[in-house]
This record gives sequence, structure tokens and C-alpha cells, in this order.
Amino acid sequence: MRPLRRSARLLSALALAVPALVALGAAPAAAAPGENAPVEFDFGDCPDQLPVGADPANWQCAVIVLGGGTMKLGSMTQQITEPISITLQGGFDPATNEPINIFVSMRSKSMTVPDGALGIPGTGSLPLLGLKVKTKYVGNFRLYTTDQGQYASAIDMRIKLKNDLLGDGCYIGSKKAPVSLNLAGEDGSVEWFDNAIAMKMNDTTFSVPASTGCGALGWLVDFRAGLPSASGNNSANFQAYLTSKSYTELFPAMRTQVKTAGSTAPKLTDLVASLFGSAK
Repeated sequence: MRPLRRSARLLSALALAVPALVALGAAPAAAAPGENAPVEFDFGDCPDQLPVGADPANWQCAVIVLGGGTMKLGSMTQQITEPISITLQGGFDPATNEPINIFVSMRSKSMTVPDGALGIPGTGSLPLLGLKVKTKYVGNFRLYTTDQGQYASAIDMRIKLKNDLLGDGCYIGSKKAPVSLNLAGEDGSVEWFDNAIAMKMNDTTFSVPASTGCGALGWLVDFRAGLPSASGNNSANFQAYLTSKSYTELFPAMRTQVKTAGSTAPKLTDLVASLFGSAK
């Protein structure tokens, strides 16, 4: 009975994806045959272990790459010039048989703020006035489908500010008061590549707290970025790419552990649908 129950839940997850495809465009664009997404996916962070009792046939490892866009925090706008990569596991909880996502890692590189610490054009390259930012994961990551049928994602993060005068602990947002994003897919933006799905994801509802850990220059950071900044004054607009591989594909040795009789390698469309159908 368990394979049948899992199959029923997978069909339910796929059903959730149908209104999402309608909301994001009745006919999602398809890239030219043989065309892959214009970003690099790295499965190196995928754990080679699953929860106790998990069936590898029903689990996958997914990689999301934010490969472009902008993030506006108060009066400071930053282009996404370096990819931000998120790795997660998705599958069926062995205890409840419900679909779940498990966050694994978030990797990012420092990005240069063009107008530096003062926000004055041309000063970013001057000694002590340069400024870089880097995203740091705080918690609460999940993929889901909204009541309106849109693919969506939530994540709490903080932004590290790197400048020789600010020390090593200067952040916008903190572990207790993070920048909490609730991103929704933009209408008509879904595009399928051979190896991934792409979409634009946006949020204009989040607030941004004052800086923390910036020492005596904390006031300058808040003045530079216009912090704290209430909801409606900030925005996140990302070009997101998502790909996924089943655990039996990533780790062939796990095929001997498969419990679902007659299971076959799932298609990318099915993997994506089950990820966004997860409850947490």
C-alpha cells in the first residue's frame, strides 16, 4: 500500500503545479531544444545520506541559482553580480509520508557596491571607502505554491557588509531580526530549459531592520542605506534557475535500497512539481 499512497501524494503534488503554470503563463516558454540554462549547477553539497527509512526512489537533491536581478534595501540598490546558490533535499517524510524539503546549504560570493560606503558615485574605489556585500542564510527556507497558484519561496537572510572600517561583524539584518523574503513567481516568466526551470521571483513586502555589529559607524551604515526601512520601500527581484536530480541518479549505489517496486527515473517537470508541493 505504501507505494500506492506515495503515488497518490505525488499526483496531488503535481496537481498543485497545474494552477501554478496557469498563473505564470498558460504556455510556459521553452528554450530551444538542446539549450541549457545560462548558469552553472553544482551538486557537490548534496548529502549522500537520507533520513532513516527514506526510499531513495522518492527523494531528490535540488539546486537553485539566483543568477541575476536586484535587491533594494532602503535607499541602497545592489545588482546581483555573483550567483547565489541554494541546495536542498526533497522527498517524502518516512514517518508521515508527507512531502518535505530539507535545506542543505547556501553559497554566495561578495559583490561590490558601486558607490561604496558613502553612496557617492566614483568613491567606491577610494581607500577605506569601498564596500562589498554578501548574503548569509538565517533560516526558514521553503518552497511552496500560493493560493493563487504561483510558485513561491520563503527565506530569512542577513546581509554582511565588508569594509575595513566596519569590522567583521557588520550586518543588515540579524539572526533574531532577519530580512525575511516571501518571493512569488512573476506572471508569464516561467521558462523550461533542457536541464532546469527558470523564472523571475519578486517580493516588495518585506521590511529591513537597522544594521547590527557595525560599531561606532553603525549610524553611517543606517544613514547610507536609509535603515530601518518599512515594508513597501524595499524590493527583491531575482532571476532564479532550479534543477534537480533523483538520489538514484546522483548516487547509483542507492538503487539497491529502493523500496518502491517498478519505480522509474522521474522527469524534471515531476521533480519540480513535487518540490513546490512540499509543506515545509
